[in-house]
Amino acid sequence: MANDAPLTSPGSYPLTITGTSDAIVRTTSVTLVVNPPPDFGLSISPSSRNVKRGKSVSYTVNVSSQAGFAGTVSLSVSGLPAGATGIFSPTPVGAPATSTLTVKTAAATPRGPFTLTVRGASGTISHSTTASLVVK
Repeated sequence: MANDAPLTSPGSYPLTITGTSDAIVRTTSVTLVVNPPPDFGLSISPSSRNVKRGKSVSYTVNVSSQAGFAGTVSLSVSGLPAGATGIFSPTPVGAPATSTLTVKTAAATPRGPFTLTVRGASGTISHSTTASLVVK
């Protein structure tokens, strides 16, 4: 059976609990604290790099831990121009961590600006971030 109930937003919720037995009524107040689910953040720097055809450039990919996330994150890149390759070192990474994305171009890689999309995935959680690559 699927659970289609909406998720409760993180936060503090005051509750009043009432117990009755015949004519006796007792109440107490408590606070229910709902914590956000573990997650990770993903960023890349610098936001733009220039490279001559046949050369390489590097970016730093930062994977942060949010709400106690302690999993591993696999990294991938898309949007590379023809003849270019992207290699992460290391991947996967355990958050919090950094990985270096090295983009190697070929002599025949087309000139122009390209938008690279870096994706991080861990189980059902995925995030992406972008950076610019200008091939000259």
